Amino acid sequence: MGEIATPDSRDAREIELKFELKPEALDRLEERLTVRAGAPKPKPAQTLVSIYYDTAKFVLQKSGLTLRVREDGKRRIQTLKTEGDGLFTRGEWEHDLAKGEALNLDALQATPFASLPAQIGLELKPIFTTRMKRAKRLIREPAGEVEAALDRGQIEAEGRTEAVCELELELKTGRSEALFGLARRLAETEALRLSFVTKAERGFRLLADTAPGAAPGEPPQLKRSMTTAQAFTAIGARGLRQLTANAAVLRTLRRPEAVHQTRVAIRRLRTAFKLFEPVVRDPDFERIATELQWLASELDQARDLDVMIADTFLPAANRFEDQDGMAELGKRLHGSRSKAYDRALKALDSPRFLALTLDLAAWLDSGAWRDPAGPQYDVRAGAPVTQFAEAALDRLRRQIKRRGKDLKALSPELRHHLRIRVKRLRYALEFFGDLYGHIHGRRRFASVLKRLQDCLGALNDLEVARHQGLVLAEGGGRAAGDSAAEGARQAFAAGLMIGARVRGQKSLIDRAARLYDKLAAAEPFWRG
Repeated sequence: MGEIATPDSRDAREIELKFELKPEALDRLEERLTVRAGAPKPKPAQTLVSIYYDTAKFVLQKSGLTLRVREDGKRRIQTLKTEGDGLFTRGEWEHDLAKGEALNLDALQATPFASLPAQIGLELKPIFTTRMKRAKRLIREPAGEVEAALDRGQIEAEGRTEAVCELELELKTGRSEALFGLARRLAETEALRLSFVTKAERGFRLLADTAPGAAPGEPPQLKRSMTTAQAFTAIGARGLRQLTANAAVLRTLRRPEAVHQTRVAIRRLRTAFKLFEPVVRDPDFERIATELQWLASELDQARDLDVMIADTFLPAANRFEDQDGMAELGKRLHGSRSKAYDRALKALDSPRFLALTLDLAAWLDSGAWRDPAGPQYDVRAGAPVTQFAEAALDRLRRQIKRRGKDLKALSPELRHHLRIRVKRLRYALEFFGDLYGHIHGRRRFASVLKRLQDCLGALNDLEVARHQGLVLAEGGGRAAGDSAAEGARQAFAAGLMIGARVRGQKSLIDRAARLYDKLAAAEPFWRG
């Protein structure tokens, strides 16, 4: 598994891992890779200037293609890349340009570029540039050879610049185990951050003059021709990419949406694990699933307090702005949230998080579950994903219909379990929706499902707020350093806050029951 394509392949695969790190860490890694035992004498660092091309309307970018011309002082190389599977494997086609030749469109005719309208080639123009100082080191591993490229430089777009400090590990020969094994060893001594954001993506972002923001998840774009294993890999790749992108944003911007989207990425990954468990369970499955659960728990408190402040405290503070204790309660909640964010960021900056992302990437690429000759292989992995998807959607729909009966009488705990199933079905529809036609039926079904999830989510947030209110009122409402009188005022303010929130509970339950009835009666479009 994970074998690299032969060098003479027209449809070459570029298999690489990329890490962002601090300049001083890059210096240490360069020295370490240079002085290792048996290492060949390193070549001098290269100065690389890459010019990226696209049309004025960014047709290549929208088509999932990147076209650049790289100069290293001696050669000018034209390279076309595709988005690939969203992880570390991309299509790549190179062509040496002749002296004075800006682009060679003929060399692109045996690539995905050929599927674009012919006039696109005439509209191509330089749009941004990268300037890098690159030091390369070739590392021989038992499973193959890996090239380490240590990049320092900047991206330039319309007068704006962005600094770059990256380590790229590319598999040159052999199996991907060589790539991941080296990455794990390097991560033992340096704070590496796995990233799937390419220089091209950063260039387009710089061109648009937009700061990185919370990244919503993108559908995996499954095809009916895919096997179940291919579909799971595509879904997992999207989830891992969303996770690492939002972790990077959260390290810079302590914003509720970044926390939320990081948790969404984790939930999508955990949902995929649950859906595909019969097919992908192998010796590493439980360990990685447990680590995803750990990461979710490290972010839960930050998200709960974000929701508590936005949906419960702020409306109450506006309504009871002159109430004694309300301002103190607000300071207490914001202080608790700051500590919760500290906890979340500590987890995202930990070696444990890096190990999780590396292990997940390696497992998606070459886990034991993928090996047809292995004892853990399930024949459904090689079967059409449409068969698996239909059975999974049917199973989730049955669970929701069974658990939602007499919804008005359900306890908060049972409503919570129903909400989890509803959320799984919604994510499953996002995963598998492109496999089916019936767009209007699909949209109607998804709309009812989303409204039911939102309603059950609001009820769950209300229960969380109720519990947090009780915690705030414990011990007379006193926090550390508060007097008894200050505690009493905060406890009273907390009671007002929760009381105002729970007044809408009955109407939410009634609405959830009506939506459940609609969902139970809706035709499963995947069987249309």
